[in-house]
Amino acid sequence: MSARQDVYHLRTTLLLVLASLPLPSPLLAGEENRPAGIAALPSFRHQGLALDYKDLKYNPCNDVIIPSVIATDQLQKPLGRYYMYYAPHNAPGGICVAYADSPAGPWKEYEANPLITREWAPHYKVSHVSGPHAIWMEEEKKLFVYYHGENDVTRIAGTADGIHFQYEGVAVTTKMFDGISEASYARVFRYTLPGKDNRYIMLLMGNNRGTRRIYLAWSQDGRTWEARRSPLADPPPGTGQIAQAWYFPWRGRHYLIYHGHLTDSFQTANLYASEIDPAFERPKLLGLFYDRTTAGPDNVAQMSPCFLEAQGKVYMYTNIGPRLNQKIALAVAESQEKP
Repeated sequence: MSARQDVYHLRTTLLLVLASLPLPSPLLAGEENRPAGIAALPSFRHQGLALDYKDLKYNPCNDVIIPSVIATDQLQKPLGRYYMYYAPHNAPGGICVAYADSPAGPWKEYEANPLITREWAPHYKVSHVSGPHAIWMEEEKKLFVYYHGENDVTRIAGTADGIHFQYEGVAVTTKMFDGISEASYARVFRYTLPGKDNRYIMLLMGNNRGTRRIYLAWSQDGRTWEARRSPLADPPPGTGQIAQAWYFPWRGRHYLIYHGHLTDSFQTANLYASEIDPAFERPKLLGLFYDRTTAGPDNVAQMSPCFLEAQGKVYMYTNIGPRLNQKIALAVAESQEKP
């Protein structure tokens, strides 16, 4: 056999070997540069829109934000296996719900939205209500929905069926914190802080003299709250405002995932992650968690993350698109077994 034939057979053999190897999984946008701390968290793939205001009967201002998705196992006569609470941002707002039998949808709008409006006599009359967060209160066998209206007050409504609500009162106000003019966009989670007699924590946005930061409060019953008066988390470098922090426990560690608006472009927002100690005293910035362009090269903002673990997957719902003209998107990650 000639030298030329030897080279030909060697190249053919190498090509056959390479063809038999499995191809690497495609990387998500920015995934190849994920910091080590971020790499320990799930990687989410954009799936598409979960809810578009164009499809809704109740659509006062071409905008839907703040998804809060729950399983409905404990509710009375649910319309579907999952509920998604959401609201428009601007006046008149209104707390709404859609339902589905799968976390992936399709989602169907409840026919009589909004469930909670800006007027609830004799309790309040405000310009708008928005920012819903739903959580099951096991001690009361009731679902609580936290929401704001006006922006300096976070309120509570309770329900046994997820549809018909009773007013439960005020949770927090700006007076409970130092130097803030807004106390809104609250997320509530069941978690006991070491050394405190609490069952729940609240992560909320406070407008601290023009800069929006994350603040912390805690409660034993979900009704009466104590607050850390100073900020819990500041905007990461390159951002000027942060909000909508979600407590994300993963593999025995504690994380906060939230959106941040770029300093030089308030319309532009990405998701960031910080790891935090069990006492919720010292958050450590990990970096960019989910780039807005993962939902599409023209997407300007990725905001208000909500996570649901179900059916062997982790579902992440966010509002995307230009601020005040947003839709709700879905991204999904595989749920790896936690040791």
